[in-house]
Amino acid sequence: MMQFDWTTFILEMLNFLVLVWILQRFLYRPVLAMLDARQHRINEESAHAEQLRHEAETLRLQYEQRLAEWQQQQDASRRQLDEQLAQLRKSSLDALKRTLADEEAKLQAQNQRVTANRETALMREAASAAYAQAAVMLQRLATPQLTRSIVELFVEDLQALPDSEQAALSKAAAALTPESSVEVLSGHALTDAEQVRLSQALSMATGRVLSLLFKQDEALIAGVRVTVGECLLHANLADELAFFRRQHNHG
Repeated sequence: MMQFDWTTFILEMLNFLVLVWILQRFLYRPVLAMLDARQHRINEESAHAEQLRHEAETLRLQYEQRLAEWQQQQDASRRQLDEQLAQLRKSSLDALKRTLADEEAKLQAQNQRVTANRETALMREAASAAYAQAAVMLQRLATPQLTRSIVELFVEDLQALPDSEQAALSKAAAALTPESSVEVLSGHALTDAEQVRLSQALSMATGRVLSLLFKQDEALIAGVRVTVGECLLHANLADELAFFRRQHNHG
């Protein structure tokens, strides 16, 4: 039968306590420290991995946002470019239309001017031919009696001159030198009585006695032309025809 020995029991307990202390001192604490360090490292790596994942997610969201913004900018730029191209095409087309319209207007105006000039030239040629024929006909119809009738009308016109024209005629006569003479051209030879009547009418119109020089000029056709200094008085068919021709050409 076994006997309980307190000494042995106490020694065994001491051995056990020493063993526990040794294990805790040299084995359990280092293992716990190693496990804590490993857990800490795992936690740090997990946190770092989570941070990297979060940063990656943030970068992905930023990239997607920037990609969307870039796409929007591209769409806006494309729309703006399309609008600018459309506006440019419209402006170019409008400018081309205006240019064509201006060129067409210029061409029409040029054609109208050419047509008008041609018509004017034809009318002038026709008028010149008509005046030439009229001059020939008047030359055939002109007689000394017609010249006398025109002289009578000329004298009546001298007697009824407006004050302004009579003053101008008097001024021109006053500027003549004593040696100067007034030239009187007529389509037909004037009689002495007609010359005297003309001389008296001119003297009354100018207020002084004038020296007249009478000449015949068949180019006048019929009538007279009187030159008093700078004043030219005419009552003849040739000058009247020339006047109407000038009026027609200028009209």
